[in-house]
Amino acid sequence: MNAPPMLEARGITRLLGEPPVQVQALKGVTLSLQPGELTLLMGPSGSGKTTLLSIFGCILAPTEGELKIAGKSTKGMTAEQLAELRRSSIGFIFQAYNLFPTLTAEENVMLALDVRRKAVTNPRQTAREALINVGLGHRLKSYPSKLSGGERQRVSIARSLIGDPSIILADEPTAALDGVNGKAVMELLSKISLDTSRSVFVVTHDSRILPFADRIVRIEDGNIVSDVRQKRA
Repeated sequence: MNAPPMLEARGITRLLGEPPVQVQALKGVTLSLQPGELTLLMGPSGSGKTTLLSIFGCILAPTEGELKIAGKSTKGMTAEQLAELRRSSIGFIFQAYNLFPTLTAEENVMLALDVRRKAVTNPRQTAREALINVGLGHRLKSYPSKLSGGERQRVSIARSLIGDPSIILADEPTAALDGVNGKAVMELLSKISLDTSRSVFVVTHDSRILPFADRIVRIEDGNIVSDVRQKRA
């Protein structure tokens, strides 16, 4: 028996802007994310990738259609309910890292516990363990300015995993990295996605990372045009 999807989107449409310059960014997208999988979403600029990612992250609401996260429909949820769902179920990884420059790697990850309102016995130790798990046990006290791009992205990944969210959403996580660091980051995300209590969804233009995916979904003009499964590297 197949496990239920971590996330399920059905008939998602999204209008952006106001008439007469209103555009339909998404046109009835149906897509589900399965546990233990790494899914890539690829497409040209303006295809709807970022809009779909924002809807999956409960940042934007669909104009029509339904989104379910861990079996819960977001339809009719208040802003506070959506925020709570985001805190409990979704981890974000950003292209620009979004680290606080005045905080150490350890403190950046600890801050995520506060944002998620996650009560733990020892927040500092929890943050340290998260950083050790992404290979940064030697960089706990380093500030972002002293970290390489690859190390900053690893801090971002550690931060996204704090609180054990079931869905990891990554927006162009390798775009600012060279080949070596990009590969290292994708190897880490690939390892994370093997956890059957989690699904990883990556929006990317980077064809170098195709071998790391279980699924490659392509979107054009707001429509899913292909959804291909493969054996990952």
